[in-house]
Amino acid sequence: MKIRRLDDKDEVKYEKLAKEYGTIFSIIDWLKIFADKVQIYGIYDRNDGIIGGFSIYTERRCGFKLSRNPPFTPMIGPFLEIKAKNPVAVMDCWKEALSLLADFLDKLPCSIVSVSLSKDIVDTQPFAWKKFKVVPGYTYLLDLDSSVDNIRSNMSAERRNDINKASRDGLAVRQINDFKIVKSLVSKTLSRQGVSVDEVYLDRVLFEFANKDNSFAFAAFRENTPIAVSFCIRDSRTAYYLLGGYDDKNKHHGAGALAVWEAIKHAQSLGLKQFDFEGSMVPQIERYFRGFGGKLTPYYRLNKAKLPLEVLLKLFRRELF
Repeated sequence: MKIRRLDDKDEVKYEKLAKEYGTIFSIIDWLKIFADKVQIYGIYDRNDGIIGGFSIYTERRCGFKLSRNPPFTPMIGPFLEIKAKNPVAVMDCWKEALSLLADFLDKLPCSIVSVSLSKDIVDTQPFAWKKFKVVPGYTYLLDLDSSVDNIRSNMSAERRNDINKASRDGLAVRQINDFKIVKSLVSKTLSRQGVSVDEVYLDRVLFEFANKDNSFAFAAFRENTPIAVSFCIRDSRTAYYLLGGYDDKNKHHGAGALAVWEAIKHAQSLGLKQFDFEGSMVPQIERYFRGFGGKLTPYYRLNKAKLPLEVLLKLFRRELF
């Protein structure tokens, strides 16, 4: 196997593999959002045929070159087509690909590498061997093969009460196509939290990438005023809760939960297999997501910096470096 920049002639095959073995965050249309700041790499077999891929986003911060996940993108991949059936042979293929990726990331001409792997990748040994710090993160995955009643019964009493109260108090919830509502409520929420967001990329996600075939949004309304919203993008298997927000000046305790609940039911009606909350390490957000009854699922983040920068980062971001 080998890794190299994706050749133009391989884009069609890459896209086919990405849709079958990767996620919506692997496809070319999504990665085009980030223009020349993202590079797409192919994983090639010994016959020079493309069998997988991943992406890397590069930017400068405080004078340092940083390689990371693209914004709004929870994972870089990789995805891989493996034709072997024997379990050991499958593991061998993954070990070879991940070892190549570890070596590739280690040699990137940048000061800091900080990327997350797909949730189905649990073998982080090749990265530990290259002295990356492997940091677990967590999300919640909701199984949509269960009945609506079963999904609801598996929620916490608090989350069910939130949804019930929103309905009793007359809040209406409906699917929306006006993503300006999403931007407004999400921007207000992130501003309150002191979280910066790149509006250029947010606009590209909402107004250039999103369409009826890859995205949906639900808003909770009080007297025709939207007060909470949930926005998801999806592929053929999974709905990803990408953005959410509420109006702090016109809030209702159950509005957000009601919007998320409708998004979950809609994802199930589309025949999707799971709803991914794209979990947070912020305790109060984690607790909110946990209340919907999904399965706690780890993923792994890989961090490494050039010396002596890494020594400095260990002092201020010890949990990551």
